[in-house]
Amino acid sequence: MMLKRFFYFVAGIGVLVAGALLFMVVHGDSRSNNVLTLYGNIDIRQVNTAFRVDGRLADMKKEEGDRVKKGDVLATLDDDIILNRLAQARAKEAQARATLDNAVIVNKRKQNLCRTKTIATAECDDSRMYQQTSEANLAYARSVLEEAEIAAADATLVSPEDGIVLIRILEPGTMIKAGVPVYTISLNKNMWVRAYLKETDLGRVSIGMPVQIMTDSSDKIYHGHIGFISPQAEFTPKNIETASLRTDLVYRTRIIIDNPDDALKQGMPVTVSVKTND
Repeated sequence: MMLKRFFYFVAGIGVLVAGALLFMVVHGDSRSNNVLTLYGNIDIRQVNTAFRVDGRLADMKKEEGDRVKKGDVLATLDDDIILNRLAQARAKEAQARATLDNAVIVNKRKQNLCRTKTIATAECDDSRMYQQTSEANLAYARSVLEEAEIAAADATLVSPEDGIVLIRILEPGTMIKAGVPVYTISLNKNMWVRAYLKETDLGRVSIGMPVQIMTDSSDKIYHGHIGFISPQAEFTPKNIETASLRTDLVYRTRIIIDNPDDALKQGMPVTVSVKTND
């Protein structure tokens, strides 16, 4: 009887030890040595560049993989029609300006005659109205000219920021509408990691806390800091965890990479280490 009790006692101790070891295996990777380990993916901002005017695509300056600087010319439209409209707008603005100059002279002369009652009051009123109409016509002509100048400038597509051409969407000769994407550019200056925190780990991290980031493709250590922690819980994304953990509630976290380079690619999986204070 004593032997059997001893056996049960030893078996119970074994179960407790096994449970403790299992807990350490499951949770030890995120809590060992006061280091919280997160797993996430690289996020890189992208922009679809497009013309603000309709036209025929005349030239594409860049290929996929080309580096671009802010202000670099990406593509141009056939601007014959656009420049013709600009010339017309300039001519109409000059005509409206000349008409107003004449209306001012005529109105000034007639107002002098009105003060001496040389002409009828109605004629003076008509002269004043003619000058006001001419002023309005000039303002309208100037707005049309400004729009034509903007359209002429928009016939040249430039890069909004430094980056790398990801996709060359169209080819020269294509008739396009305003707003149709021409290139997709990766803005490599701004990179971050999208990771997820368990609720039990929320108290261990804070915004601004420094982190280290590792990829599977090299031994380089990237440095960064926690830039955002979502105030709202969500279910673990399917591409982050195994099926057994997909129902867990987590908090989306954005980790800013302080020293990004070209080795980091969109969607690349990374491991993030955060030294906590616990």
